[in-house]
Amino acid sequence: MRAAIVVAGAAAGAALLLPGPAASGRQKPYVLTALADIGTVYWRYDCVHYRRPEWSLGVRLFRDSATTTLTFRAGALRQHRTRNPGDPTAWFPFRAEKRQRLSLVQGTEPRTLYARVIARFGGTHLANCRPYAPPHVTTTLRTVTNF
Repeated sequence: MRAAIVVAGAAAGAALLLPGPAASGRQKPYVLTALADIGTVYWRYDCVHYRRPEWSLGVRLFRDSATTTLTFRAGALRQHRTRNPGDPTAWFPFRAEKRQRLSLVQGTEPRTLYARVIARFGGTHLANCRPYAPPHVTTTLRTVTNF
């Protein structure tokens, strides 16, 4: 009986010691901005696993949106993705670069939308490592009529 109590107590103690998202350093995503007729841009941070803070951007298209091409740039890294409405959030890798840029192009029959989001992270060591301290953001949205 004592062995069963010890095992049950150890299991309960281990469950209490499992790290939550705050302890792990990777936080849930936070809304950075929304782009008309395209979708929502998110940001998240990891200020524990690396020697210096790193941040990640993500995009989720609105359900009534259209196929959109995404280009992510941070330092020398450049990644391209094509997303469709209903796809899960497209996350780009955590990066330490303080300037991260997303370019989005969405073409439909009547028009093409061009959007650019520039996130500027940084400042002190733990800047942008709290949900209430988002990066500086610049958003541009331009429409070109296709007829």
